Amino acid sequence: MRLKFEHTEERLTRRTGLVLIDRFGKRHKLSTKLDHAFPQPGSNRGKSASEYILTLVEMLIDGAMHLEDVRSFAADDAYQTMTHHEHYPTSDAIGNWLRRHGGKDGEQRLWSVITDLTTALTTERELTLDIDAVFIEANKGDATMSYHGERGYYPLVGVCPDLGVFIGSRFQQGNVSPQSDLVSFLQRCCQSLDGRIAIVRSDSAAYNHEVINECVAQGRCFSITADHDEAVMAMIRTIPASDWRKGTSRDGTEAEYDIAETVHTMHQTPQAFRLVVKRTWREKQADLFDGNYSYWIIATNIPVEEKNTQALIHFHEQRGEAERMFGELKEYYNLNHLPCGQMNANTLYFTIGLLAYNLVHLLKRHYFGAEWKNKSIRSLRYWWLHVAARLSTHARYMIAHVAMPKELFECFHSIYLRLTLQPAPA
Repeated sequence: MRLKFEHTEERLTRRTGLVLIDRFGKRHKLSTKLDHAFPQPGSNRGKSASEYILTLVEMLIDGAMHLEDVRSFAADDAYQTMTHHEHYPTSDAIGNWLRRHGGKDGEQRLWSVITDLTTALTTERELTLDIDAVFIEANKGDATMSYHGERGYYPLVGVCPDLGVFIGSRFQQGNVSPQSDLVSFLQRCCQSLDGRIAIVRSDSAAYNHEVINECVAQGRCFSITADHDEAVMAMIRTIPASDWRKGTSRDGTEAEYDIAETVHTMHQTPQAFRLVVKRTWREKQADLFDGNYSYWIIATNIPVEEKNTQALIHFHEQRGEAERMFGELKEYYNLNHLPCGQMNANTLYFTIGLLAYNLVHLLKRHYFGAEWKNKSIRSLRYWWLHVAARLSTHARYMIAHVAMPKELFECFHSIYLRLTLQPAPA
């Protein structure tokens, strides 16, 4: 049978599921909080901060990569009607607003809103904080050369893997060391969750006496990848051969590495701490410093009664969850591409991307079934967000005729009703 194409004037949209994001934001008064956090527009005709920020949030969740992609939203009359959104700002206006309100001030203003949203929706205690730096290549504008030999930015990011959300960020030039002023960043991340951070976990960028002393002073545990410096390697060489034993995988089978531990201290740390060591035999040429073994070393003050040698290694390996979140942020929210040539504008754009990520995850966490909690935004777009619908209008209401399987539609409709009709949180 031959296929023919015809144009239609019916109000159709492919973004039906984004209405859930819109209703989730309205339920938690996100627009009001954003407008309170940022300066008001200079004239009555100016758009508020929430209009710019939430437009970018919708675009990033939808999969947009460029500011010009806002035209697709502006042309979607059905979606605008469903969300009561009259006019979208132009790409030029968005870029000008990012440049005007970006930088450290805009980053901190936006984080005050993100923090308020996260703490209002979570009550868990004894949480873990993962700290890492994420390189974003940007071969344009004022980006600087990193030690990778590429121009870009090196934002520092704080993740709470227990909640699956970002709880802090500091946007930086590519030539800034991840170790720079790490204690103040650690303090900001911990304050954002009202002191509920119990363990700080990091790669070797945090292996210094300032971070360790800060954790000890605040009564927090730490799990940090240690440097292979002379003092650390000297301590490892003193471990008796009888102390080394075979490691075990998470499924209980024997692993292809050995484990052991010892005790170490730095000159400027008042207390000693554990060095948990995982070593793997080198099949090829021996290393000039480490010899015939490859070592992975973890500095920690977590009591051995809470996490023995093997349990600590498995715990530290869970930093991979934060790396998975970084990967989703860059690849699926398209934050490996920053649209502006100025660092201040890109600072705010990147932070808006973190808001978009947290919104999606909090929506999944509180309104979707358990099987969707760990799904990526790509899966959500396929099943929930990029759903076609035809909009029709009656005397007092609109009807969205949604094209999706009946079982899925019933779940979608249930989530929508809960977001719309349940009493708003205090």
